[in-house]
Amino acid sequence: MPSRIQVLTCVTLCGYVLAIVSNLKVTKMSKHWWPGTDSVSAFLAPAVVIGGRGSSSKIASVLQSQLKITSGSVLVAVDDAVLNTGLADELIRDLEDNGYEVTVASGFGSEPSSELVDAAAEMARNANVRVVIGLGGGSVLDSSKIVSLLLCNEGRSADWLGVVEPSNGVAPLVLIPTTCGTGAEATRVAMVTVAGSKRVSSCALYVPSVAIIDPNLVASLPTSVIAATGMDALAHAVESLMATTTSVLSAHHALRAIELLVANLENAFNGDQEALANCLWGSHLAGQALNAGVVVGHSLAYCLAHERPMPHGMSCALALPYCIAYNRTLDPGLASTLASVITGGSSIELSDAARWIQELTKRLGLPTTLDEAMIPTGTEAVMAARCVSEYPRPTNPVPLDEAKLAELLTAMRTGDLSAAFGLAKSTAYSNIQ
Repeated sequence: MPSRIQVLTCVTLCGYVLAIVSNLKVTKMSKHWWPGTDSVSAFLAPAVVIGGRGSSSKIASVLQSQLKITSGSVLVAVDDAVLNTGLADELIRDLEDNGYEVTVASGFGSEPSSELVDAAAEMARNANVRVVIGLGGGSVLDSSKIVSLLLCNEGRSADWLGVVEPSNGVAPLVLIPTTCGTGAEATRVAMVTVAGSKRVSSCALYVPSVAIIDPNLVASLPTSVIAATGMDALAHAVESLMATTTSVLSAHHALRAIELLVANLENAFNGDQEALANCLWGSHLAGQALNAGVVVGHSLAYCLAHERPMPHGMSCALALPYCIAYNRTLDPGLASTLASVITGGSSIELSDAARWIQELTKRLGLPTTLDEAMIPTGTEAVMAARCVSEYPRPTNPVPLDEAKLAELLTAMRTGDLSAAFGLAKSTAYSNIQ
């Protein structure tokens, strides 16, 4: 008769074997999907990405070695909070100590208007600026992109909306994020408020010559900013993976970004500096993936913010589980891959992934329902109509349907994900190949 120790050892080994088999099963199913290699694609990314703590303070050597700009006038577009807390001091001092003439532009705010961007561009033109350095959150980085375009081309920011191809190119760009969410230092998109409405300017040349990822710049972020910007980054990664324009490289970056963010965001929120640095890198990878495009989640987020202004990441976090529900008829391989990476391998069901995100959002102190976000009652139909008319997403795997979106927003009113997944069952499906 086997001893008690032998029995326990056998039980333990059996448990390990079952766990391994279970993990293999999930892994096998989660790796079934990958973007088609026959499709023509173009992956956009910064020419150089420089990382490491304190890397932003050596900016002069970056201009000299990477851009071959050894002198002249430099514009530093900086977030007010970054400027006021002294986070830009070392960068500016390094430029001045190395003989560069520095012009500082600030005051962009959380939603920069075309007038503010145009004023910064005029300041840069008058100073004969040769290179634009953006230091801050997404608003400052987006503004820096448009300023770089206006330095080389005529007109104002409102003249360069939509997809643009400036004949004279853009001035050299160096973008340095100070939040762990927007990924703007890697994207082709710049948002600007024109006549009270957020508008997009999209240009491949907005992807900068150099991006600098310096964890020291996010070390003192408030928890509310970590929560909102981190969820924004997660939305970028998840939505870009669902887009019909995803490519082998964008999918690779999106999957790794999701892994980094789901494993680290809550710990970063609770004060873990290494986790926060990992979120910063996750945000950057999600930004690179974002060049494949986002889907209906961002359209919903813009509509929510129109009804009640809120941080962009907050609206993205609220919308993301419902974006997944609306697109539940994804290619099965993609669906299982996405669910597995979101849930850390515990499930291959999109409904579980959506609930996991909703629960994370709640733990981060962000609203998970329209009521919690104080979105006025009865606005669901209006938001659905705006979603289709103002923020269409041709790359969404499922066509945007106004009636279905109204039902989705009704489910969002109280946070009813079961209802959201139920209504999506009859939604048409457009294959991702």
